[in-house]
Amino acid sequence: MAKKVIKFGLSEREIDRALKELEQYKQDLIRKTEILRERIAERIADQSRSGFAGAIVDDLLKGGQRTAEVNVSVEVRDNISVIIASGEDAIWAEFGAGVYHNGSVGSSPHPKGAELGFTIGGYGKGMGKKETWGFYEDGELRLTHGAPAVMPMYNAVKTVCTEIADIAREVFK
Repeated sequence: MAKKVIKFGLSEREIDRALKELEQYKQDLIRKTEILRERIAERIADQSRSGFAGAIVDDLLKGGQRTAEVNVSVEVRDNISVIIASGEDAIWAEFGAGVYHNGSVGSSPHPKGAELGFTIGGYGKGMGKKETWGFYEDGELRLTHGAPAVMPMYNAVKTVCTEIADIAREVFK
């Protein structure tokens, strides 16, 4: 958005015109700010979808690997955009599970993992403290090494942060 200069004389009519022009500029700025917010939110959502696609959530000893089933959407709440990753696999793809893929017990490969309480081996009965553990699915024991932390949401935000200036230039040109 180019620098806006409003020139006016000192008559009442000129001041009214300048105020009207200023109000139009303000509304245009608000509209473009909303477009910027929407574009950034959609870009983060797209990057997150790509990250979740193919993310391993169970590295099964028999039966291969199970990939994440996650839906990423954008919700607009007043003047805030919220990117939501829904599905029970989202947490495993984001923070990982088990020492086999993610390091020592109590640590987290995710930069926000420990701060948010998502540490390796800390969930449920602590099975992730072992390199292999099992769970029952459809009456069958499934052995797993857990899941590597792929961090689709974190990485999407990190990537899009480097693109914000370019997106803003496009919107405000």
